[in-house]
Amino acid sequence: MKKQYYLDLGLLIIILGLSVYLLFRVENPVYIIILISFAVIFSYINLRFRIIFKYPYEGKLSIGNYLGYFEILLGKLLYIIGLLNLTITNSDKQHNFIIYGFVPVIWYLSMFHNTAYICNNYLIYNFSRVIDIQDIDRYEMKKKTLDTYSLVVHMKNKEVLKLGLNDFNYHKLQLEIK
Repeated sequence: MKKQYYLDLGLLIIILGLSVYLLFRVENPVYIIILISFAVIFSYINLRFRIIFKYPYEGKLSIGNYLGYFEILLGKLLYIIGLLNLTITNSDKQHNFIIYGFVPVIWYLSMFHNTAYICNNYLIYNFSRVIDIQDIDRYEMKKKTLDTYSLVVHMKNKEVLKLGLNDFNYHKLQLEIK
């Protein structure tokens, strides 16, 4: 997963560099606010993604993990293409459809959709929360799609988490909770 992090970081550096270089060419202040907001969101995502260095991901990534990662990369590429289209190729045209169309697309693509994995007796949830497995009261498997188990995890503090684990991490969770 470290390779994915470095690719994500490389795209983030390109986004930030292009934003600094090209945002002064954008005349519409609403466009500037939207573009800056997404650059900040992408930076936040990258900061969350750094947790893999402290809690390394073990095992093979699931198809859902690959699809989620692909969605994040696609969102960053859409941002780069939109910014270049807005400032260089068609700077004299109206871009409401492009910019406002990116809002729901990039927002959706920038979220970690219930991503979780197990590392050293901890459940890493959405690349931001570290939960001790001992704090889990019980869990229910709702369904299995491809190689991802959809779970509802009930914590001892009555909090309920919905997450997906691949085969490898699901079996690790089973061993840890028994």
